[in-house]
Amino acid sequence: MAKKKAKGKRSTLNRAAKKKMFQEIDIKHYLGEKPTAKQKKVFADLAIDEIRSRTLQNEDINGKKFIKYDKKYAKQKGVSVNDVNLFLKGKLLDSIGRRKSNEKVSTVFLQMKKGKETLKAFNHNTGDKLKKREFFGITDEEARKIAQRIKDEEPDKKTLKELRESFAGEFSDGE
Repeated sequence: MAKKKAKGKRSTLNRAAKKKMFQEIDIKHYLGEKPTAKQKKVFADLAIDEIRSRTLQNEDINGKKFIKYDKKYAKQKGVSVNDVNLFLKGKLLDSIGRRKSNEKVSTVFLQMKKGKETLKAFNHNTGDKLKKREFFGITDEEARKIAQRIKDEEPDKKTLKELRESFAGEFSDGE
């Protein structure tokens, strides 16, 4: 069963097109108040960290292991058929970014940066031309944990590096 995606302004939050992929997240819903610019930046950066961390652990957005690589592909790339983390050269995961949002809105906007990696991400996420390995975006549960950490840690008083360090392992410890 698919996990519930993070809340946003519209009913279709994960939008995928061959040239554009993004997720808009209403963080006011999770924080309970209008976020500051720093809270939005920290939320987006931690969400991107979570997508990368989950993906590098061979898990899709729904917490399931990725479909194995074909033997021929794995041999060609020099990886195990079971080591499916979408990280061969790092370009795909490095292409995940955020767009600065208007100060008046309470949303953060995660996106795949334009280019070849967007098409690759689209094909993985939808199963269009590659085996489906849905990795892009965060779930409602992940958004709640990130927001709680922001509330608990008071990010206006901490650097992003300090917050990331305190957040490390939050999702991988089975909670």
